[in-house]
Amino acid sequence: MDEAFYKEYKPLLFSIAYRMIGTISEAEDIIHDVLIDFEKTNSDQIINIKAFLCKMVTNRSIDYLKSAQKQREVYIGPWLPEPMIIDDSNPVYAMVIQDNISYALLTLLEQLSPVERAVFVLREAFGYEFDEIASFINKDVVNCRKILSRARKKIDYKDNRNNRHVEEAKLQQLVQTFLLAATTGNMERLLQILSNDAILYSDGGGRVKAAVVPIKTKERVAQFITGLIRKFGSDDELDIGLVTVNGQCGIMIKRNNQPENVVCFEVEESQIKYIFSIRNPEKLPKS
Repeated sequence: MDEAFYKEYKPLLFSIAYRMIGTISEAEDIIHDVLIDFEKTNSDQIINIKAFLCKMVTNRSIDYLKSAQKQREVYIGPWLPEPMIIDDSNPVYAMVIQDNISYALLTLLEQLSPVERAVFVLREAFGYEFDEIASFINKDVVNCRKILSRARKKIDYKDNRNNRHVEEAKLQQLVQTFLLAATTGNMERLLQILSNDAILYSDGGGRVKAAVVPIKTKERVAQFITGLIRKFGSDDELDIGLVTVNGQCGIMIKRNNQPENVVCFEVEESQIKYIFSIRNPEKLPKS
């Protein structure tokens, strides 16, 4: 299998696997195993290599999710997907920018069954037709349509992709305002940019300190944030800056040049509705 083959198929396969299971290293493992198994097959008998590989990745991801469900159910605190710090120089990771699933939506997909998640990701992120999806997961077209409808209802999904560029511009502005208000302890400004029903999720995985239950209402979220800033704001070892996370504006906090926290946001009606704080060291990028 030559380098050209990897360049052609690996970005798409990785993006499917990552969107399916929400972790980077496991997605890479799945792609590695799929490509090794593909080398053992007689490709001359395969009519559509791309479809064949996507089917393999989809079903490996479904199997992985089935085995991981029990572990995630007993996870300490909220289980959040592994954030991806986008590097434009890496075509495998950069393809994540092109799909239509935000980090916030990726967290909602945890409510779906593995098959529901597969149908949703293949249809909403990659635009596969229902006959293709049906062939991937060995179900009929009518069933796949029902599965997608059920998945959308579970997560109250609304397709806002046409307004996505507007939301991203607004998100960046709000994140910059959030960062300034938080680091200066401007409680009044924080309350202005947070929605009344704002929620903060913090994932420490039992490895580091984090809120084990979601923090709700803008007052409590603002108090939690300003409390952290008071505790760590004068620490010269901290470096706080904006980064691109899963194709959207986010924040990375480093201590001694080591990532300690990645923060993602979701905006609704020009205010920050959701804040996702990923602190589990296993989910943070390596320097």
